[in-house]
Amino acid sequence: MTTVLEWPGKAAAFALGRRLIAEAETGPYTGEGERGPEPHLGRGVPDREGRLGGGLPHLRDGEGAAHVPDPHENLLIVGDNLPALTALLATHRGLVKVVYIDPPYNTGNAHTYKDHGHDHASWLSFMTPRLLLARELMREGGVLFLHLDDKESAWAQLLGHEIFGEDNSLGTLIHQRAKGGGNARSFVRGHDYVHVWARDAGRVGPFLTEKKSPAKLEVIDGRRMLVETDVLRAGFGRYARGSERRLMYEDIVAVKGEKKLAEVDAKLASGEYILRPWGPEGKHAVVRVTPAEKASSKMYSIIKALGGQNDLEPLGLGGVFSYPKPVELVKALVASQTFFDPYAIVLDFFAGSGTTAQAVMAANERDEGSRSFVLVQTPEPLRSKNAKAVVTASGSSDAEFPTISELTAERIRRAADIHSPGLSFTQLEVIE
Repeated sequence: MTTVLEWPGKAAAFALGRRLIAEAETGPYTGEGERGPEPHLGRGVPDREGRLGGGLPHLRDGEGAAHVPDPHENLLIVGDNLPALTALLATHRGLVKVVYIDPPYNTGNAHTYKDHGHDHASWLSFMTPRLLLARELMREGGVLFLHLDDKESAWAQLLGHEIFGEDNSLGTLIHQRAKGGGNARSFVRGHDYVHVWARDAGRVGPFLTEKKSPAKLEVIDGRRMLVETDVLRAGFGRYARGSERRLMYEDIVAVKGEKKLAEVDAKLASGEYILRPWGPEGKHAVVRVTPAEKASSKMYSIIKALGGQNDLEPLGLGGVFSYPKPVELVKALVASQTFFDPYAIVLDFFAGSGTTAQAVMAANERDEGSRSFVLVQTPEPLRSKNAKAVVTASGSSDAEFPTISELTAERIRRAADIHSPGLSFTQLEVIE
């Protein structure tokens, strides 16, 4: 039995999302009649959603000209994410492989998307049309990672089931973000949740990560390779200490037969296997070599990634933004579904300081890929309690970033200098 959420404003929230999707195909609503109130998250958000019906949202560049982005263009879109997602339907519908979002946690500290705390109905009405639009942008085999704490976790999970279908829920990952310490009344809360849904679960492959021990990394002919020296064994079961469990190439016929030798020879010819001198008898071990960027294993459901602030320090942005997500976490999530898809599109419409852009660059650095990012961030004032002045790219030593979106852009530029020199991105403004 599937539990369906009900809350005041649900019908209007779903109607808004479906209307925006329909209008992107057929043009804006022009009929007469009274509309019901359209949802937003709390009293702190202007009623922008209600003004979308007068014309389709679009994007413009810094000179004010309309801009139709290439689907694989790196983008930073400045503005409210609801019209931004609607505008992206024209160019990105059905193309996004990974959506990662870290939305407001409903704690009363969500900046522009301010909620005044624990109003589940407002949060659900706020998220519903955005998730509906995100689903439209996803590929059939696309996945969405929804990162949040336990205040809205249960509600978000049921909402996601309703939007994507419970059969398309792929489970929940745990992000371990802290360890030890703390003055919690009951216990130290050291983790968040990452709920995962697919557009179509039947089209989603395994979640992968880089393969590590017991294999070793070596540089062979200038290339990082994962080297496994015991892929061929003389038998199964326990081995006595000091005994050789590897089956040497010269002994294959005697132990495994001619057919096995032919299999090994084929893999030697293809380069998957190589022979390596082994032991005092002058024989050779059969060694499997795999390019490091292609060596994978299944992802574990608990991901330990501490301290997103540490990622800002090398960029000269330490302390500028409170609680950025760790690059290693978002990189692991992105790579898990793009391990063999180096041209994938990654979307984050609650971009914050720009962690996702840096994570995409880091994923490309691993395998020389060309994944692209689409970030959306409102130009809300940067009011981090840890904010401090930093040196900007232009050389000013006293300037603070007036808005979060300006910090996002600067972080992309600085991260590119480290991970992807020469990377370009287009900054656009969403027009409603």
